[in-house]
Amino acid sequence: MSIIKKIPILLLILLSLYTTLLLKKILIIKDLSKDSIIFIEEVNPGNEFTIKWMHSVELQPWEEIFKIDSEYNITLDRTRFKSFGAGVPDSEGNKTEIKNGYVIFSGIDRKIPDLRYGISDFAKHTFSFKNKELNLYKIVEDGNAIKIAIVEMSLFKYYFLKIRKTL
Repeated sequence: MSIIKKIPILLLILLSLYTTLLLKKILIIKDLSKDSIIFIEEVNPGNEFTIKWMHSVELQPWEEIFKIDSEYNITLDRTRFKSFGAGVPDSEGNKTEIKNGYVIFSGIDRKIPDLRYGISDFAKHTFSFKNKELNLYKIVEDGNAIKIAIVEMSLFKYYFLKIRKTL
């Protein structure tokens, strides 16, 4: 076999090695009751995502905004809510302000090693990342939990799971 005929085979081998060995940091949301991934996306330091819901006692919208730090930890960066009530601290983080009718605690910078939420039809939990929004309460059965995590996986596995999720 001539060298020219071997080039496509060599390129295919190199591409296979690249996609198998190259590891990426991936943000996933897993439905814990079904052990299934409901969201998967590559993530970089500085990326943010938001969880929104309706507070069960206050009956007001709440938001928690998380940031990915330089070591790929999920950190609670800030919270936004409409009103104070029982169990709500009077301040958190290094800045408290009121903007557009929301109380905002920012600069919290708390690492969350195991981020889980119980999903509720009443609370109408939603997840936002970049330009994507998921109505978690329509995807996950009422009362079941999700886990949000950053995992390391090969580029091949990432694309395999992403394609499989869209089918």
